[in-house]
Amino acid sequence: MKNDNLKISDEIYNLDVSTISDNLLHYSYHTRHLLALIKTDIDREEPHYISAYNGFKGELFENVVGELLLKYALENPYITEFVLKGPHQPHENKANEKFGLLMDKSKQIVYKAGYKDVSEYDAMFFTKDSVYFVESTIVTSTMGLRKRLRKKEALLALLFPDLKIKALIILSEGATGVHRFPEFATVWVTKQLDANDILDKLALGNKYKKKPLMPYENKKLIHAKDIKINHFKYFDTLGWILRKGMQKGNERVNESFILSDKVSQYMSIFSKVYIGFISKEVLLTLINDESCEVNSKSKKFDKDYVFVTIDKKDDGTYYVVFYAKEIKGKLKKIEILPKEVKVSDKDQKGFTVAETKFISHSFKPFNQITLNNIKSIQARVLGWK
Repeated sequence: MKNDNLKISDEIYNLDVSTISDNLLHYSYHTRHLLALIKTDIDREEPHYISAYNGFKGELFENVVGELLLKYALENPYITEFVLKGPHQPHENKANEKFGLLMDKSKQIVYKAGYKDVSEYDAMFFTKDSVYFVESTIVTSTMGLRKRLRKKEALLALLFPDLKIKALIILSEGATGVHRFPEFATVWVTKQLDANDILDKLALGNKYKKKPLMPYENKKLIHAKDIKINHFKYFDTLGWILRKGMQKGNERVNESFILSDKVSQYMSIFSKVYIGFISKEVLLTLINDESCEVNSKSKKFDKDYVFVTIDKKDDGTYYVVFYAKEIKGKLKKIEILPKEVKVSDKDQKGFTVAETKFISHSFKPFNQITLNNIKSIQARVLGWK
């Protein structure tokens, strides 16, 4: 999307850090490993070093863009408010703040729900009728970023129902898929970042006397915690969909509800919704494969609940996925496909584990789905788009 109000400046295109270089030293970086390698006088062409260096370069790129974009916002009349972050954000969140648009411990802009970060934004600013979220990366492939935009855009649409939701994507030269971003996104492409100067200063540690942070004072500059939003209650919404997702009495999926525009919007955030549970015996019957990994693991599964979800694929189609919790163990994702059964572990710190814990306390007897009904649900959901 072309936006004449948002044209990349020469300073941002060239990643000119001549006026902000010491400000960049006031950010936190994950450089312990990289600095340790430098102390060993490692060959900087070694793959091990290159991998660590590229990780730092990605962090630095985001901070360079953030610093330059802050200056850009102050000079551009189209931008009415700009959200401060990093060292420019002096206000700490209260420890008990578990909902809202806030700063996380790394001073990144996040939306929290029940202490968990639902989504993170590299930067954020407002115009008269829109809210822009910013994503910046040096990664060459933009496929993953394009997928993540759906969730970020859908969440902001709930938080700011009276504003247009737009994105500013900032990439470096060599990125692919530059012209494949959605209509709501403006794309800037910068030159490649040379991170060596900043890295050399960090490597000097206390031997380099960095200048104090150069602050900015302007009525445009705001803090995330002060922004008025429509709160989105992540777990309460999941529970509401669970209650309405099945028609009581005949255990049929409430298709008109699940496929409604409202739930579809939530799907972009959740990626799945919970409709009920089956026993592990029903799961094994559905698999019907004695050699499957699930059979060998099933003795460890919680006997009460195998969670049944409806997931939405990237191509817009739906399918049924199961989650089984091992007693005092991992949560397993189980996908029963036409020619195979895929089993994978879920991150113990991820949202799915928190979701299943919440949902298990929300289940009622009528949420249990029988073998015949789950077969029917599987068959019908495959045809949804």
